[in-house]
Amino acid sequence: MPDAAMNKIDHFATNYEKWLLPAIVLITLAVFSPVAWHDFINLDDDVFVYANPNMKSGLTFESIRWAFTTPHEVNWIPLTWISHLLDVTLFGMNAGGHHVVNLLLHTASSALLFLFLRRATGAPWRSATVAFLFALHPLHVESVAWVAERKDVLSAFFGMLTLYAYTCYAEKPDISRYLLTLFLFLLGLLSKPMLVTLPVVLLLLDWWPLGRLHGAAAEAVSASRTTPFRLLMEKIPFFILSLCSSVITYMVQQAEGELAQGYTLLSRAGKAGIAYITYLQKMVWPVKLAVLYPFSKYPPTTTKIILCAVLLVLITAVVILLWKRSPYLLTGWGWYLVTLLPVIGLIQIGQHSVADRYTYIPLIGIFMLVAWGLPQLMQGWKYRNSALSCLAGVCLAFMITLTSLQLSQWKDAYTILTHTIAVTEGNWVAQNNLGLIYLGVGRVNEAVFHFKESIKAKPSYVLAHLNLGVAYMEANELDLALESFKWALQFDPLNPSAHYSRGRIFVAQGDKQRALEEYQALLQVGSNFAPTLLEMIQNPSNATLSP
Repeated sequence: MPDAAMNKIDHFATNYEKWLLPAIVLITLAVFSPVAWHDFINLDDDVFVYANPNMKSGLTFESIRWAFTTPHEVNWIPLTWISHLLDVTLFGMNAGGHHVVNLLLHTASSALLFLFLRRATGAPWRSATVAFLFALHPLHVESVAWVAERKDVLSAFFGMLTLYAYTCYAEKPDISRYLLTLFLFLLGLLSKPMLVTLPVVLLLLDWWPLGRLHGAAAEAVSASRTTPFRLLMEKIPFFILSLCSSVITYMVQQAEGELAQGYTLLSRAGKAGIAYITYLQKMVWPVKLAVLYPFSKYPPTTTKIILCAVLLVLITAVVILLWKRSPYLLTGWGWYLVTLLPVIGLIQIGQHSVADRYTYIPLIGIFMLVAWGLPQLMQGWKYRNSALSCLAGVCLAFMITLTSLQLSQWKDAYTILTHTIAVTEGNWVAQNNLGLIYLGVGRVNEAVFHFKESIKAKPSYVLAHLNLGVAYMEANELDLALESFKWALQFDPLNPSAHYSRGRIFVAQGDKQRALEEYQALLQVGSNFAPTLLEMIQNPSNATLSP
């Protein structure tokens, strides 16, 4: 490239810093704008919004009380519930409005991330690089395009506000700024407990870039330096809030039965090591992304566990060796390791191995390594700034393309589920939910096929057995339906839906005695289905097999 062209690129980089923030906002809005025409999906969106009876009345005093007093979906997330209730008040069940709020929160978080880093480091272009990577990386599509992941974008929004407020406090420590930072952190925890590790991140920021620690090297020192003990004591209230949030979350998940059993600490550590490397791999090569990655039928090999562990140790060793020469390495790598801890699998929750949404905040640490590491590696190059600008442009175009393609897979439930089935193996949840879509439009044969595929992938999946039974009832194959409900009861003997459905079939077949047995079973579990089934038994002429 001629010197004149190179000089023009250098001139642009020097004189157009003021356009960075508008560019971040406008490009993010433009790339994600198709979500305004997306629909809800039948995976968690029903639980969180359109089929949740507590959402119907929108934002009221009673619904606010419910949000704060009722744990739901294995988490205590009152602020997220309130945001959904507000959406229902404003938009009803128009999915586009709910999606747009997610997009606005994501855009605001991207802008705040830029403002925080620019203020803390005094490096606007590197800060913008991190913000663009956060805003446009394909792994983050899930958090933005999935209404049920409002908790991700809302907690991240308050997390970014917390970081910015903390930077302001570090510049000029006073009680009002401190309390504001603490309050914003509390709002983040009330949105999603993923932020419980943020106090550790604040300590990392004290090292770099804020340079508040004696002996720390910083590009932008914004506060008088102090001792590690004082910095730690300063974070005690933050740690107390994190501890309270963690205890509440653990108690809720234990009560809901979502804590996986049967895994040793060693096996969990091995899977955690693999997950750390898997997310790095997905960051570099974000293809075959899915809404849910089921557990493999086969445990990871010892070789794979050892290789991942060795790689993590090697990266950590390099970071430690270069901690003075390149202080950003310690903050960036520490950010990634620490913020992933709540979801890395040491405490296994749910029925997925990894999830794209879990990278939403953690990858910021790696993006910081890239934004500050590449310029340092290219130090001494004659046209370093020009080369970095060209590389950034290519990377931006690449991310916009991949993110747009991934975003198109989220336009409705059918599209994302068929895509997920295509890029994963043995995905019993996706198969079951796709079957529900076919069942809802009366295509019973296709529904039966996908329910059977779900059961084939996971024979103990009770929900698929129940749905298969309903599909057989729709087809008037009552004996097959009874068999499906029988299998459901094999894995969950107290399941009220199975007992109720069997009772309805027995009423239709004129078998009053067996119908009464199912009624008694419903009474034992205290099901609300019991009175309805008794009415059918007493007045069989009014009974129907329709759902």
